[in-house]
Parts: sequence; C-alpha cells; structure tokens
Amino acid sequence: MTPGALVAAGSDDSGQVSGILEAAEGRRITAVAASAAASLAVTEDGTLLVAGEDLYELVSGILEAAEGKKIAAVSAFDATAVAVTRDGTLLAAGSGAAEIVRDTQGRTVRAVSAGSGFALVVGEDGMLSAAGRDNGGQLAAILKATEGKRVTVTDCGSGYCFAVTEEGTLTSSSSGTSFSAQLVKAAEGKRIRAVSAGNGVALAVTEDGALLATGNDGSQQVSGILKAAEGKRITAVAAIHNVCLAVTEDGTLLGAGADTSGVLPEILDATAGKRVTALARGALHFLAVARERDRDCGPLEPRQICASLHTTGDPQDTHALVLKVGDDQQQLVSGESCRAVDTQSTQATHVVVRRVSTAQDLATGSVYFTYDHGTGAVGIDEDKSQLPQALTCHRSDVNRFTFTWTP
Repeated sequence: MTPGALVAAGSDDSGQVSGILEAAEGRRITAVAASAAASLAVTEDGTLLVAGEDLYELVSGILEAAEGKKIAAVSAFDATAVAVTRDGTLLAAGSGAAEIVRDTQGRTVRAVSAGSGFALVVGEDGMLSAAGRDNGGQLAAILKATEGKRVTVTDCGSGYCFAVTEEGTLTSSSSGTSFSAQLVKAAEGKRIRAVSAGNGVALAVTEDGALLATGNDGSQQVSGILKAAEGKRITAVAAIHNVCLAVTEDGTLLGAGADTSGVLPEILDATAGKRVTALARGALHFLAVARERDRDCGPLEPRQICASLHTTGDPQDTHALVLKVGDDQQQLVSGESCRAVDTQSTQATHVVVRRVSTAQDLATGSVYFTYDHGTGAVGIDEDKSQLPQALTCHRSDVNRFTFTWTP
C-alpha cells in the first residue's frame, strides 16, 4: 500500500495499458487490479481510475458507482470488478454485479477478491462470505472449508477459490490433484501470508518469505520462478497466461515463463531499478505500483543506519516510529523515504509506534543496537531487544534496516 507510480505492460487491445497509464500520469497510486481487458488503480487520495474494455459495463459501471467516494481497495477478474470504500462499502460492476451488491448490502467489508461473476468477501468480523453466482460450486466449497474461522487473505478466479485463515492456514475450493489442491498440500504445516493463481498455476508466500509454486510448468513458469526466488524473501506474487511474477522484500520484480506475448520482458524492463510495492494480473497484462528506489542516505557516519518504516495497514493512516535515547529523539514516518539514524550500542534505544493523526502512542518497546568496529556493521541484539509484537525489523544490507508495523 506504499504510494508510487503506476507501471503497466502487456496487451493493449482495449486501451487497458495506455489508457490507465494516461489516467494515472503524475498521480501517486496505492492499489491496482486488472480484469481480462480492463485496468483499475486507486490514487493516494482515494480516487478510482479505470480504463479498458467496457464489457458488461465494467468500466463505466464501476466508475459511476465510485463517483464521489474514497476507495481503499479494488479487485477484478474476467468481466467482474469490485471496489471497497474507506468506510467498508462494497461496490461492483460488470458480470454478476447486481448479485454481488445484493448479497453484500448493509455489510461492512474489510477485504474482497473478485472471481468470474462472483466475489469472496471478508467482513468486519473476519468471517468469509460469498456474493454472486456460484456456477461451479467453488463458493460453497470454500465457505465450508473456512466455516467458523477468521480469514485474512483470499484469491479467486473462474473455477477456484483460495483463503488463508488467521492462523496462516491455506485452504482452497478444490480437492484431488488440481493445481490449487497441490498448493494446499505444499503449504501444509506452513503459515501463508499471500496467494495468487491463474491459468492452472498457483503461487503462495510463507510467513518467512519462502515461495511455493504448483501447476502447469509447460513454459517453465513454475520451475523458473522457484529458481529465481531461491534464497530470497518474497512478499507478493501474481500468475497469468504462462507467466509467474514474484516481488522480493527489497521490491525487486522476478519473472519466469513464456514471453510470446511480450508481457514478461516488458514488465520486467518497466520496473527495472524500481521498488515494486503492489502487483496485479489481467489476462495478458500486468499492473504494478513502483517507486524510485531509496537512494542511500548518503555517506553514513560510524554507528549510523539507513532506516525506513513501512506499514501494512491503511496507507492514509500514517504512523511514526520514534527512537529515543535519553533526551535525544529521532523519527521514521511511514510512506517517507529512508533516513540516516544514529544508533547507540551502549544502552537501550526506546521505541514508540505512534499514530500521526492523533499523536496516539500505540506500542512501546526497546532495541539494543550492536556495532562491529572491524566491519562497521550495525546489528541488533535480539536477546536483549524487546520490540513491540506488531513491529518487525529486517536488515537487507550491511546498515540498511526496514521496520514494518502490522496494525
């Protein structure tokens, strides 16, 4: 949800690439979604942008439904598009829209995934429900699999549905030896945090950033993406039409599969040297949100680190990480570039996570930094440090640290 510039690549037969790029020019984008031949993007101020084929009035319908509203999230598949407003109202257009709106009327929605004429909906209480047409029985199957469980992540398409429970367990609407059932089997005993599937290929990301992939490997899209991701921490995935994509923790986009359509080299080239923060797949095109990589914080002094704060919640809900040693105070703000931070290795650094809009302190803790005089590397003493439970820290380079707050 980190704002950035829109990147689009692939088939443009209905203006789904050129049109959305034109609409998003000069705007900061937070979320993207793609149907078969349409593209959706949400600006930092909550405005919905749409371009592409108006099949079943998908483009005109979702624009009309979103007019005057602040949008938080979008999803699309085939000829169906859905959007969630910041107050939790679900909007829909295209195939199955009337049924989706009917089935969710009066409900507060936390998250949604669009399928072909239907949608999976996570309510305010974390319970999963389905809206729209259950032509293949996949909705009934996934609801049965998640009965009584709180759900955090969903993904669905024309004949399959995935859901991840609050405990990180991956479930699907399929059984037997299908590509989706294979992924569930590969995920047994692991905590899953992201999932994506399409055209007989399924991808998932474990809590520790490992990539799982199953399904058709005719274009080496499965074996290729697993090889590309080996030894790397993955944060996001997407799969379509013989192509698999994965985003590493530092925002590098990885890809594998056939490139007869030109989409793979095009999207990799368009994001080269940039930090990808969001990804969406259509039928033959991809969308991404990318920002210029944080240039390093300049020459670092001894004991300094280059640090940034990211949050997984609402991008409009800005947070700050305050680091205090005695009377000295430094601050990292979510959505802003990295900055040089002085560390102290002889005493504890007190940390405070603060909501900027209300100046409310949400969590407190401490971190003990270490310093190697020989290499100049700053580290963290994990035995002494007591970071707040929802705050994690990862060192991606010698003295580059990323703090992540998960509300």
